[in-house]
Order: sequence, then C-alpha cells, then structure tokens
Amino acid sequence: MNRILLFALASFSSLQLSAQCDSIQIPSSYTLASDLIMSGTYVVNGTFTVPVGITVFVTSHETNGCGELKIYATDIVIEGTIDGNYAGYIGGAGGARGAVVSSATGHESSLSSCNDPGNSGNIAVEGGFGGADGSGPGLGLAGANGENGSGSKQYCGNNQDEAGVIGGAGGSGGGSGASYGGVASIGGTGGDGAYSATTDNLQIEGSYPIVGGNGGIGGASSPIYGTVTERDISIGSGGAGSGAGGRSYYLGTNGSSGGAGGGMIFLKADNTMQISGTISVLGEAGSNGGNGGSGDATADCCSDPCNGCDERTFSAGAGAGAGAGGGSGGGIFLEAIGTADITGTLLASGGDGGNGGSNGAGISCDYTDFFCGDHSISTGAGNDGAAGGGGSGGRVKIYVADCAEANVNPTVSIDGGTGFTASGTGSYEEVCGYIGLEEGEISIGWTVFPNPTRDIVSISIHSGYDFSSNGSLQIFNALGQLVVSSEELSPEMTLSVSNLEPGVYTIRITTESATEIKKMMKQ
Repeated sequence: MNRILLFALASFSSLQLSAQCDSIQIPSSYTLASDLIMSGTYVVNGTFTVPVGITVFVTSHETNGCGELKIYATDIVIEGTIDGNYAGYIGGAGGARGAVVSSATGHESSLSSCNDPGNSGNIAVEGGFGGADGSGPGLGLAGANGENGSGSKQYCGNNQDEAGVIGGAGGSGGGSGASYGGVASIGGTGGDGAYSATTDNLQIEGSYPIVGGNGGIGGASSPIYGTVTERDISIGSGGAGSGAGGRSYYLGTNGSSGGAGGGMIFLKADNTMQISGTISVLGEAGSNGGNGGSGDATADCCSDPCNGCDERTFSAGAGAGAGAGGGSGGGIFLEAIGTADITGTLLASGGDGGNGGSNGAGISCDYTDFFCGDHSISTGAGNDGAAGGGGSGGRVKIYVADCAEANVNPTVSIDGGTGFTASGTGSYEEVCGYIGLEEGEISIGWTVFPNPTRDIVSISIHSGYDFSSNGSLQIFNALGQLVVSSEELSPEMTLSVSNLEPGVYTIRITTESATEIKKMMKQ
C-alpha cells in the first residue's frame, strides 16, 4: 500500500484530523462509526456515509486556516449531521475600556481625591475604544471610539464652597455584522456619558463646563461577495468586535469579540446523493458591549466645619459600548451527477448582533445640618449601548443532473441575524439539469503523473492521436472554473500547478474527434 493511502487510513483512525486544507484519498467506502473532526478535501472511492446520530465537526478557520470540508465520492449518504457552525473567518476582538484620567490644569488626582482645593481645575475621563474589524471578504467593520467626558473639580472658597462635577465618557460604537449572501446590519451607537447634575441649595464650580462624552457611531456594513447563480462557494466572514464602556470615577469594562462566520461544506457525488440529516454552517452571534463606568464622589476637601456635599467632586455615569457584529452564514454546495434525494435540513443563517452594554450609574449626596443648612446633588446615569449588527445569511447551492428523478425538497434557513438594523437574507439556488465534468472512457491512451501532485504534473499521450491536428488541454477546479489552458498538445507535456489551491481538479483533453477527462488531486 502506498504512503498516501497509509496516511489516509491512519488519519481516519484518529478522532481529529490535523490536516489544514490538504487532500486525502480514501481507497474504499467509508462509514463513520463515531463523531469526527474533519477539514480539507477527501476523495472517497466508494460511498461516504454519516449515519444517524453521528456528527462531523468542521475544523474552524481560526484553528488551521481552512474552515471547509469537501467530499468527493461515488455515493454520498448523510443521515446524521455535518456541523460547520462558526468554522469560517473569525470575528474581531472587542475594544478596550476607557482608562485614562487627564487634566489641562494638572489635577488628574482630583477625580478621586482632594488636591489643591483652593484653586479651580479641569478633569477629563477617557471614552471607550472601538473593537477590531472582523475578517474575510465581507468582514464586519468596527465602531468609532467614544468621546471623553470632562468638567470642573471641587473648589473651596472663602465665602462659599462649590462642588465639582465631571461628565461621564461615551461608550464606543458597536461592530457591524459580516456580509456574505446578503448585506449585514450596521453596528449600533455607543451610549452617551451623562452631563447632568440636579442640585438643591448647592453651587457647582463652573470654570469648566460639564461635558458628557458622546457615544461612538457603529461600524458600516461590507458589501456581499460571491454570486447567486455561478458555481462559487465560500466560508462566511466574521463580525466586528463590540465597543467598550467609557470611564467615570470607576472603570467600565472591555468589549468582546464579534461572531465567526459559518464554514463551507461541499459535497459532490458521481452517482447518488441522499441527504436526510442536517448540514449546518451558521454564523456565530456577536458578544455584548462593555459596560460604562459608574460615578462616585471624593471625600470632603475643605477645612471649614460644614462638611457638606459642596466640598466634594462628583462624577456622572459613563456610556456603555454597543454590541459586536454577528458572523455571516457560510456556504453549502451539493452536486449529484446521478440521482438525488435531498430532504434534510440545510442551515446557513447569520449570527445575531450582541446586546449593548449597561450604563454607568450616577451618584447622589444629601446634606442636612442645623447651622450649615440643607442641600443635595445627584449626577445622571450614562446611556446603554445599542445592539451590534446582525450577520447576513450565507449561500446554499444545489446541482442535480436529472430533473425527473431528483427529489430536492430540503428545509432551508438562510436568514440574516437580528441586530441594530435589519440584515439581509442569503441566497438559495437550485439548478436542475446540470451535467458536470465527468471522467469518461479513455479511447486515447494518456496518463497523468504524479497524481496526487504538489508542484508539477506531466501529461503523457502515448497512442491514438495525430499531433498535427488541432487540440487543447484544460484544467478545471471543483467549481468548473478554468484555471489552466494550453492550445497545443504534444506527446509529453509538463505543467506547473504550484499556484493552485489544494483540491480535486479535472483535466480535459479535446481533439478533433473526442473529449477525454481525468481527475487530478493537488496537495
């Protein structure tokens, strides 16, 4: 037995296959006996069967750069489940919370402690940062940063003390969902920081205005990619990360990651295809936005006997970050050259956008004294963040050869995920009467070697052809797209295939009298 077949059998005896998008040949029929993790291309010389109760999990693109599963077999029977959920391009990371306290007058420490009480001063707190973009052709885009909040610190006067109030910072905008078969939802807006303070019989220091930071706008959506009617298929793209919360007296929280896109599942049967189970390439939901930081107050800062609320610096609540974008649904491609009985469930919906984070609370103070009088102050709460964008639906394509004999009646879900705005549904295409490229009977003697190959393929035509007549050689990928072409034939031809992706290809030689086809595996 050759080394390739030994490797294939050894790989299938293990639970998890470590191959990237490599190609593996299986010399006979293969029926899964237990759950299995798979990725890449498998050429099965017989029937590939996933029985009831068995699940094939597709290795994620994040793990090994693949995210897809391609099966070429004589017959294909799927009674169990092929799970490519979240196996596509990954989502972006969440944004960082606002953390920095700054001051144009050098009074940074006055946010939380007493400092230079006899002079006025400015304090600013940092807004939350947007997350990272997702990945893939239809990646979700990150939201904008939240703006800083600011205000005056407390001031101890000779005749009257004045309370300081610092506005809360804004939360970052949310990530948009990822697009594939439809246009995804945009990201929601981050929550504004509070700038209000309600007082009774109390003076606020007004050297610097109370400014609540505005929340950042959400990320825009990317355009769709791929086609509805052509023979292309892809993994889904990842949504952008969620926005982080703004700062106040206390820190908010960081944002979290966007959802991964669904993987890609490609099944091609040279004879019959029976699918009564489930094939799923769902996009992942985005995570929630970061929470805004809450306000608080310093200790009393003045030395007079009336230790009231007017001797403190108060901070208002910060705004929260908006949610992360959901991943788009992935791709499902089914093709049967012979009969087809496809009645199972095909799922390629997009992931929901994450929820917005929770606002930061304000702070209150009530003071009652017989000699010093009564007064009070309350600072406002920040605003919650909005939702992230939902990912769009993916694509499902089914090709069958015989319209009369085919039974194509699957349950299909290609909805876009819920989010800040509506996200687009994916696409479903069913082509009846398609005849794919097939390996025919060989009347002209020719060979392909080495097969499988990595860099070079040699074609040897050793009988039955007049090289003075017209002829051509073409190589097609699994989607029927022409990738290599030569308008001249010779007895010995050497072609470079090093730039081709790993997978199964069809070599077609055309003469004046016939067209002959063979398969080639590129590793």
